[in-house]
Amino acid sequence: MSRPTFGVVVPCRNEARVLRRKLGNLAQVEWPPSVEPHRVVVVDDGSDDGTGELARELGRELFDERTDVRCDVFANDREPGKAGAISCGIDALGAEVGVVALTDADVVLEREALLHLAQAFDDAALDMASGAQVFVRDLADDGTPRSAAGGVPEDRASFFDRATRCVRLFESRLGKLFSVHGQLLAWRASLELRPSPGVAADDLDLVLAVRSRGGTCRFVDRARFLEVKSPPDPRGRSQALRRARAYFQAVEREGLTLGDGFADRVQWSFYSNVPRLAPELLAAVAVLLVLGAGLALGLAGAGWTAGVLAFAAITPLGREALSLARVIAAARSGEELASLSDRWEMERS
Repeated sequence: MSRPTFGVVVPCRNEARVLRRKLGNLAQVEWPPSVEPHRVVVVDDGSDDGTGELARELGRELFDERTDVRCDVFANDREPGKAGAISCGIDALGAEVGVVALTDADVVLEREALLHLAQAFDDAALDMASGAQVFVRDLADDGTPRSAAGGVPEDRASFFDRATRCVRLFESRLGKLFSVHGQLLAWRASLELRPSPGVAADDLDLVLAVRSRGGTCRFVDRARFLEVKSPPDPRGRSQALRRARAYFQAVEREGLTLGDGFADRVQWSFYSNVPRLAPELLAAVAVLLVLGAGLALGLAGAGWTAGVLAFAAITPLGREALSLARVIAAARSGEELASLSDRWEMERS
């Protein structure tokens, strides 16, 4: 069965460290049957580490002898930043592409990820599909979805990662997915989507564009990509802060909506308000627990509960909640001072 031609856009800025792994991965995955050759477009957004030259070399090495997939490299000729690089890549794909897929340079797709995405688009009502994130400790350099030692990657998903996956699965059953993964995100080319310049969270910007038109978006759990989990060091904290700031920047623009339905309005109210208030909500829960124990068990009970809360703060789940609250508070403050730029560069180890 022939399926729409895929156009995979890989925006890059100083990604020479991971580019061989990325293009090697795209050369190894299974591509759906298609009348026209699939496209891989690498867009170099002003790199100064040789990313563009390396991408051209790898394109010739890995794809020149293939008839089912073409690989081309372009320099970003739009506004500098990720939104401009993505738009440049989309416009370079050509009219034969039926599905546009966006993927980051540092992630590795499982072998059948693109096949599962293609199968999802067999549903004519589907407009956009998000892949599923799998956090791991490390990855092999050869582009295979294996660990650096060559075995099964070690799962590094946190409680929050697993909880948000469950939320995505629930929303997806309703066709109302909101929090998509820009590391593997696909949509019908006929939608003519382009990310908004200056918006750092390009994935949220794109799904809002689809949802505001009444379109459907789903989570494809079997279309998986592997991403190395950043350790809780200064680099990891910096990445978490940037993502949180990008989220607030994306959802707090004027005039945004997910649609006119009741469920759409409730969902939008939640995502545009509750994450911002997370630090206060966590504090309120702690206070209510202490007061409730005090009323039920007396002052001794309140003291016991306070002790339990203090102990919880040093457990992995407690530390994760406190860390998340600190990141959100810092992101709110940062966005109030100045809007985050969409010019990005991730430090690679």
